[in-house]
Amino acid sequence: MRRNNHGFSLLEALVALVILSLTFSGVWGFFGTAAQSTTRIEEALALPAAFEQYLDYMTLESLQQQRSGKMGVGEFQFAWQANVNRQSNKEIYRRQRERVVTLFDLDVLILKEERLISEVSTQIVRQWKDPNYVPPPSFQ
Repeated sequence: MRRNNHGFSLLEALVALVILSLTFSGVWGFFGTAAQSTTRIEEALALPAAFEQYLDYMTLESLQQQRSGKMGVGEFQFAWQANVNRQSNKEIYRRQRERVVTLFDLDVLILKEERLISEVSTQIVRQWKDPNYVPPPSFQ
């Protein structure tokens, strides 16, 4: 009886497929990790410029009435909350009677597509005219 050796047996083909699938799953995992790393690196490179724009925005925010908000810069969303730490009109000794000087604790969540990128906590000082200030009488 003569046997033709034209091709692979079923067992050889299955072993080859198992080896290929293990190899490709390892390579696929590597590419997935590389893609995630690339995304995080791009975010890390873009975040400082976006944060600078956010800080420019916060310099214009008086914080007298509005103490929280959201702001979008490019692909980032900044959700911020300001809480009063100290306020000059609540202090025992007050140097500047015409103005209210306030120290705020500022908490910022930086999001991208509803995914938390980073959290920042800092302090910021703001001042405004005291609405209860009565100027002293002038004697002439």
